[in-house]
Amino acid sequence: MRILTHDQLHRTAPAIFAQEPDSAVSERYGFVPTINVVDALQAEGWYPVRAQQTHVRHAERQSVARHLIRFRQDPDRQIAVGDSVTELVLTNSHDRSAAFQLDLGLFRLVCLNGMVTPVGDVGGIRVRHGKQIVDEILEGSIQLSHQVPRIAEGVEAFQSTLVSRGEAQLFAEGALSLRYGDDWAQSSPVQPGDLLEARRSEDANGSLWSVFNRTQENLFKGGLRGRSQSGRATRTRAINSVTEDVRLNRALWKLTEHFAALKGATVAA
Repeated sequence: MRILTHDQLHRTAPAIFAQEPDSAVSERYGFVPTINVVDALQAEGWYPVRAQQTHVRHAERQSVARHLIRFRQDPDRQIAVGDSVTELVLTNSHDRSAAFQLDLGLFRLVCLNGMVTPVGDVGGIRVRHGKQIVDEILEGSIQLSHQVPRIAEGVEAFQSTLVSRGEAQLFAEGALSLRYGDDWAQSSPVQPGDLLEARRSEDANGSLWSVFNRTQENLFKGGLRGRSQSGRATRTRAINSVTEDVRLNRALWKLTEHFAALKGATVAA
């Protein structure tokens, strides 16, 4: 596990170190730099291992743009969930576009791919900007940690649920709809079968967990050959947007839970 230093975090996502919010925020906005939360989580044994920031066109907004940090515990404390380990996923901005949000995540070791797993009906812990943010985030990290057994039960259900080729095709169609919209057949440069291609032999099986992971990895890492609407050869782009990363991850997890339920698997609510 490679723990990111302050210098590495700053190079990747400078908004973590914002000294003030966007000038348009109201006087009621309680500004707390994201780095304060990062340091508090690290003091509790959650270490930053990945960071990213939404690209913005105007340079002056770089310091307040939406950003994401993934945290993992040290190897002796990491909680394994199948072939993955648990993470905390923190998102924030200082331009009024997002509150502090803390989610439970999974990092799949075999493909070095991260997920965001919704917890309950509302997802993770959402905290409005205010002076008590650090304490509320730390409390939220404990609450989310208590949900790990439920996520583990879900992964076990996905692993034990077998899907046919036709069902896998339907899953991939649903994923393309989540990514490109209901008119994905016209707007998507790739076909459902492209999402189901395995990048490694251990993923080439018929479990719902495998279908989910193949689809998620192919969507997020991009590089799939396809055709644009004009018929030009193209490749899909990796997902680098913080907003789209969290949104699509949550939606794919919910889609997988729905498929498991349709197949009769029990997934804890």
